[in-house]
Formats: sequence, structure tokens, C-alpha cells
Amino acid sequence: MSRPAGTGKREGCWRENESACKKINLYEQIADALEADIIARRYEDGRLPSEFHLAEQFNVSRTIIREAMKLLRERDLIDSKVGSGAYITKPEAQYLSGAVARIVRTNYISYAEIYDVRSILEREAAQKAALYIQEPEFVQMESCLAKLKDYSLTPEARREYDFAFHLAIARASRNNLLVMLIEAMSTTIKDVIDFSSLVEGSIDDGIHRHGLILRALREHDPILAGHMMYDHIYHSKQKCLQYFEEQNRCSAES
Repeated sequence: MSRPAGTGKREGCWRENESACKKINLYEQIADALEADIIARRYEDGRLPSEFHLAEQFNVSRTIIREAMKLLRERDLIDSKVGSGAYITKPEAQYLSGAVARIVRTNYISYAEIYDVRSILEREAAQKAALYIQEPEFVQMESCLAKLKDYSLTPEARREYDFAFHLAIARASRNNLLVMLIEAMSTTIKDVIDFSSLVEGSIDDGIHRHGLILRALREHDPILAGHMMYDHIYHSKQKCLQYFEEQNRCSAES
């Protein structure tokens, strides 16, 4: 059996260890092996070998390879082009937001816990951003803040501008992983933005506190920026919890 250089001796297990293969589908094993190769950058041209060569490499049918490739597409690791082959891609954190939201909901993660995680991530983002933020990011944040001052905004548009303001701060931190984590939580963060904005006075309060954060960033003061972000998220958390308390009280009275 032929195999490309650098793939190691793993493929021998596909046929030799039948009991192990029963524990996990064969195509999943192959997808895992190909994922490891992608992460290790073994395909320098950014393209996977053809189905024929992969079937030969792993000593399986092309049907099994197609299933493995389908799984890699679901993981956002490849993009298949008809007549051209499978090209390696980088998963986008924003596409994980739906999965993260489902995990949060099915595990009954409380809104208070969501805000606690936001506070950890976004306070750090604000502190870092105060050190590294540049004029284009100020322009973007000021544009978002100006939009938020428009009281005719729909709730959907308001949450998008609100989240965009926070994401701009994360990007200004120059910490790519921090940006990815916040993007991966985007659906969950937008959910709590929606709920907190339903409490009377919350829109004005949010506009005011966004302005304080922006001012601290303009002063390039990391301590103040972190404090203003923490303060904003704390008050937003209180308004979100107040909304649910009011809903529960109305339900109990009806």
C-alpha cells in the first residue's frame, strides 16, 4: 500500500485492529487522522489528496473517504470544489456561535453565569484595547454608539450595533483568541442584550456606559477602561435579571 511521505504508520490500524474500529466509525477515524494532518500543516499546498489517493492511503473504499470528507466539511476544515478537489479552510469562530448557544441552553447555563464569563473576557479585552487601540477602531465604535442613540432602531438592529461595539473592543485588544471566544459567544451575548434592553431605562443607561468605556479608551487608560467595562456589564446583568424577576412575578400573579 502506498502512502504520501510524512503520514506515519497509522493507516495499518484501520484493518489490523477491528475491535477498535467497532468503537468508532471508520470514516470518523479517518477524518480525525486527516484533521491531525491539517493541523500539523502536512498539506503545504492547502489541498487534500484526491479521493482515489486517500482511499489507497487508508486502504478503504472511496465511499468511506466521502463520509470522512463530509465530516471535515461539517468541522469547517475543508471546502470541496466540484472538479477541483478539497481545499483546507480555517473554521470561523462566528459559525460556532449557534453550537455554543445550544450548549448553553441544553445545559441550563444561567444568564448570571453568561454575564460572569462576559465580564472576565470583556474586561480583559477593554484593558488590552486601551493599550493598542487605533483610530479606525475608534471610528467604528463611535459609529456604533451614534447608531445606538437612534431610538427608532428595531431591537434586532440595536443588539447588532451593541455587539459590534463590544467586538470592536475585542479586536482592538490584538488578542486573536480573545476575539474568537467572543465571536463564538455572539448568539448568547446578543440574547442577553435583548433581555436587558427590555427593562425601562436600560437603553439610556447602556448608551451612557458605552460612552464612558469609549472615553476611557480614548485616554488609553487600561485600569479605567477595564473598570468601565466591568461596571457596564454588571449593570446590564442586573437589568437582565430584573427582567426575568418581573416576568416570574407576572406569571405568579396571573
